[in-house]
Amino acid sequence: MSHDITLHQWEISPFCQKVARSLRHKGLNYRTIDYNGLRGAKVMRLSKVGKVPVLDIDEQRIQDSTRIARWLDEHYPEPLLYPADTSQRAQAELWEDFADELLYWYEVHFRVSDPEAMKIVVDLSCEGRPAFERVGAKTVLAFGLRQQLKFQGLGKMSPNDIRDEFLRILDRIEIALEATSWLAGDAMSIADISVGSQLLEIDRTSGPIRSELWKRPRLAALLKEVKAL
Repeated sequence: MSHDITLHQWEISPFCQKVARSLRHKGLNYRTIDYNGLRGAKVMRLSKVGKVPVLDIDEQRIQDSTRIARWLDEHYPEPLLYPADTSQRAQAELWEDFADELLYWYEVHFRVSDPEAMKIVVDLSCEGRPAFERVGAKTVLAFGLRQQLKFQGLGKMSPNDIRDEFLRILDRIEIALEATSWLAGDAMSIADISVGSQLLEIDRTSGPIRSELWKRPRLAALLKEVKAL
């Protein structure tokens, strides 16, 4: 059975990558529309929230990566994103929240702190715009991201403390993978996809810290599985 599926995305958003990997996990074919550069102004028209990811599927429009994942499990249950076992499902949802609400801010910090990563953001944001807008765009984007980090709390910590805490998080994930090599249950779930999507975006764009992701063998194996989706 064929499906008409469009993923509206910001190319380097870990939440959009989470949805893309969820679709591939279920073997669903889809097309993407990237809202880089001038096209970004159209995001506000996609939903009341005004953010991506947004998924158009079977004549329905769904916004927010978690709502999309739950909808996919309800309508295309094989293979499940959320384990059928209630205890394992609770674990998966906790890991998903951890990735979306905490781990994401480390990704933002490393992106705004690394010139190479910020160049990627500026390049995508200025796609189709005059070259002279780049300097202003970089200033505005960096300021906005730093303000968000301060409001969240991470931006009030020193860079060394942030790095140390991030490494402790990686150590905790490594320990959590001891039992089954997966974060919740005995198969890949939304827990692995959510955590993996955040960390793989750090790996893709964020300077020296990326090497730390691959020093822990169980975590490295998990990231390879998620990346292969």
